Amino acid sequence: MTENKLNEKIGTAPCEMAGLIPWYVNGTLSAAEQSDLEQHIAVCALCQREALRCQSLVEELPTPQDTWKPTPAHFAAILANVDQMEEEALKREINHTKAAPGFLRRMGTWYSQTPRPVRWTLAFETFAFALLALFLVLPHSPIQNANGNYETLSDVGSPAATKGASIRLVFSEDMTTQELFDLLKQAKAQIRQGPSEVGSYTVEVESAEKARSLTLLRANPKVRLVQLVE
Repeated sequence: MTENKLNEKIGTAPCEMAGLIPWYVNGTLSAAEQSDLEQHIAVCALCQREALRCQSLVEELPTPQDTWKPTPAHFAAILANVDQMEEEALKREINHTKAAPGFLRRMGTWYSQTPRPVRWTLAFETFAFALLALFLVLPHSPIQNANGNYETLSDVGSPAATKGASIRLVFSEDMTTQELFDLLKQAKAQIRQGPSEVGSYTVEVESAEKARSLTLLRANPKVRLVQLVE
């Protein structure tokens, strides 16, 4: 603000600058405004009294407490405590894992504390269960003799001399052994060879029953092949 304007304000409106005094007291005026106001206060008794009044009010007001702010050392102490707590928790977890015995160790301890008769019984039952599981898991295949014939349902020895008609049969996979024997009994047929590598059987029927046996065998839905062997 120029000197002429300042003198103009002082002469025409000496109290117009009083509105800036509160801002002057709390120090929020710009440098230019503060300089103009200080020049005005120096020649204006009214603004001098207003400045003193505002200054006394500011001094009477309670000073606000400073907001607490943690220091870097305080943060470092907190982080150190957190690290220590995490380390202690990890040690407790490791010690608990080491202290807890494994399953095999617990079973061994329990087995050693079991009376001897009970231990023998458990060992025998375990062995029997293992044999049963092995029997169920291993594939079952018919035993093949030196002649290439499978010793399953037919005679173990060499096939007997054929007395009647020979018929080659192939059964479906879902046919049970009991169904097979019932069918052969109805057809009055006797197994001579089989099953072969392809699953065929050779049965023998009396010559007088040949026609009836062929008809009965061919009528069964679980018989895939019926072939008269000449």
